[in-house]
Amino acid sequence: MKKELKNSIDYLDTKTAKNSGFSVPTNYFTELEEAVFTEISTTSFPKETGFATPDDYFISLENRILDSISVTKKETTVIQFKNRIFKFIPYVAAASIALFITLNSFFFKETTTFSLDSVSQNDIENWLDSKTFTNTEIANVLGDEFLNLNDFSFAELKTETLEDYITTIDTQELLNEIDN
Repeated sequence: MKKELKNSIDYLDTKTAKNSGFSVPTNYFTELEEAVFTEISTTSFPKETGFATPDDYFISLENRILDSISVTKKETTVIQFKNRIFKFIPYVAAASIALFITLNSFFFKETTTFSLDSVSQNDIENWLDSKTFTNTEIANVLGDEFLNLNDFSFAELKTETLEDYITTIDTQELLNEIDN
């Protein structure tokens, strides 16, 4: 391909002669486009833009922008934290009561019943000795049923023992006790 191109260039040179009489400056075709655009812009565009800025335009520009932005201030509503807490107090109270009932019913089911059998005889005697009771207090505790019982129904007395007791009693002392 290169040979054909070289042959065609040589053929053209022989037919047309090497010096055609025209000369082109160096880098003419590379700088031609830029030169044309420069010439067009200087002749066709006007020298003045037609716009003028007012005096102190750029000095007051920032203040005017901020004023136009800050004009649309919204009134914000403030929700008090205290009001939110007061809304939840009934719920917290109900939940704590439910929790208390649940814990008592599940975890504290131990029911211990106390009876006189669990208390020793010595503890009862010591307690009775340390207290002083009136007749009305004892009567209130024992109730009417105890008073209706036969006084001797719980004692087994043999007739011989009873006779021995009566014969040994000094009757004069008994009479003296009744007089007092």
